Formats: sequence, C-alpha cells, structure tokens
Amino acid sequence: MLQIQPHNLNTVCPKEHKNNNLYAANFYAPMRLNKDTVSFGGKNKDLLELSEKEIFDKISESINNANFLGEGNEARVYRIPDTNYVFRSARIPDNRMHSGDYTKMLSFDLTTDDRINHIVAKLGEGCSIMKYLPGKNCFEYKNKKELFNLPLESYYNLYKQICYAKDNDMIFDCCETNIIYNPKDKSLTAIDFYKQDYDFPENVKPLSYIYSAIASSIATTDKTLYKNLLGSLVGVILKEFEPGVKPAQNIGEFDINRFFGNFENYYEDDMPPQYKILKSKLIDLQCLKLQEILGHDVKNEQIAAIKISKSIVNQILKKDNNSFLNNLKLWNYEF
Repeated sequence: MLQIQPHNLNTVCPKEHKNNNLYAANFYAPMRLNKDTVSFGGKNKDLLELSEKEIFDKISESINNANFLGEGNEARVYRIPDTNYVFRSARIPDNRMHSGDYTKMLSFDLTTDDRINHIVAKLGEGCSIMKYLPGKNCFEYKNKKELFNLPLESYYNLYKQICYAKDNDMIFDCCETNIIYNPKDKSLTAIDFYKQDYDFPENVKPLSYIYSAIASSIATTDKTLYKNLLGSLVGVILKEFEPGVKPAQNIGEFDINRFFGNFENYYEDDMPPQYKILKSKLIDLQCLKLQEILGHDVKNEQIAAIKISKSIVNQILKKDNNSFLNNLKLWNYEF
C-alpha cells in the first residue's frame, strides 16, 4: 500500500530548503478524458458525476490529517478517498484555511488556463478539484540515475506540454518540485503554471527550463548524468528539426546557446572539440528548418545534419562506442 507523507507545497523553491524533507512536493496529475470510476455504495460512479451535495460531502470527509498531502503559500491539499482526485483548499487573505466556503459554487466551466493547471472542477473562493498522480516530484525521487536516463518520449512529451502552455500565455514555474515523475509509465508532468504578465513579460525557454529543473534535483560529481540529460534533450531538438515535423514552438525561439549554457553551469570539465561541432550543427538545422517552413527543399541536408548530430551525441554524451565519429580525425573531415 502506497504511503504518502505530508510535504510542504511551497513552489517558490528557496535554495535553503534543498535538504529539508518538508521541501515542496505536489501530486497533481494532468486531466484525462476518461473519468475515473469508483464505487460509492456498490455502484461505480465517478466523483464528478455525483450530485453537488455528494461531492461536497466527499470533500468534507477528506479534510483531515489522514488525507492531508501537503501545503504551500496558497493552498492546502487533501486526497479525496476512493477517487483519483485531490481537493485544493485555498488560503484566505488572513492566512486561515477555508472551511465551508468552497460549497458556495461548483463549476465545470473550465478555461484553457484551468486545464493547463490540471483543474477538473472549480469551487468557491479559489478552491478546486484536481487530478491526483501517484508519483514523486523530481527533487524527492531517489533514483536520480533513472530520472536522467528516461526514454526520449518522456522528455519530449514534457517539452510539448510546456510549449502548449506557453502558446496559451501560461508559464511553467521552473522548479524540480514542479515536475512529477511516475515510475510506472515513465511520464514527466509539469504541474505549476502561472499567467504571463505582459507588463513584465518573460521569455520562456522550455528546453532550458526542463534541463534546469531536472539537473537541479541533484548535486553530483558524476557528470555522466548531466551529459545523459543533455543528450536526451538534444534528441528532443532533433525530433523537432526532422523533415516534415511541425515544431511545438516557434523555430526562431530555439535558443541553442542558452540551452547549452545551462548544461555548462553543471558540467565544468573541458569540452571535447565535438561539443562545439554539435552546437554548430544544431544551429545549422535550425536554419534548415526555417528554410523548409519557407517552402525550400532541404530534406537531404536536414537528414545529413541530423545523422552527424546524433552520432556526436552518442559519442560525447551517450557514450556509444559504435559511433562513426569515435575514430574520426576532425581536421580531415569537412563539416
């Protein structure tokens, strides 16, 4: 039986809390189209299909220490028993918790912003019902090697989620506690987004955010982990630059130098010469993708550049001894 301990849900991510067991955790999951059916009185029925009174009764029953998951600056979260949902109880201005005012309203009229933040129903005074994910955030998850060596699709789906939010003016709050990892299906889910403030606009860089969030979950002398993560995220870039693929973000917003700069902040050893070639090839691919979008036939050039990039990744990041670049004399090869 899964045992969940209460955790502080403060998503501000103060560095002084890095080694605190009460450091932020979150167990929200993305909204799914298929509802979760549970048994109430012998009948299979989803929580959201119950009457308002029954929903409020289930929420009221959940507000106790046994179901408490954690709290942050803005809310306290409870698991709703026998369901795959949680109740987010918002704080009122004087910092007391709500008691019964969530019953003032129950609404399934959700905005895109609500769905991006995994809300499935809104209640009174900022309270809500959200999906529950049985997993841990990246800071809490103990097997760091597993986090840094997930299948490419795990990182690619997370990247697309952050890009989709960005397209809807929602910004991922970049923090290792705000990415939930489910070891059962190897999924990564971002769980905390806020609205873009156009008085103080932010330049969102999804790949840099992902690298920073996952890499900051561990302080290690094993640089292999950082290199593996970089290699996987370069794989995301290469998927975006494949011929015929519509990128999840504007092609001009791929800040490759900044993305590699995030890696350099963690990996302080001298880079092999192939490292610069890899960055150069990715920038070339970015230009080729733009030409493709403008209607030019550059497929052969794209395929060749992707092949070289993958081989460099395997050689200096993923350590594939079969890479054709392993025995390459760089001064005799024209890139």
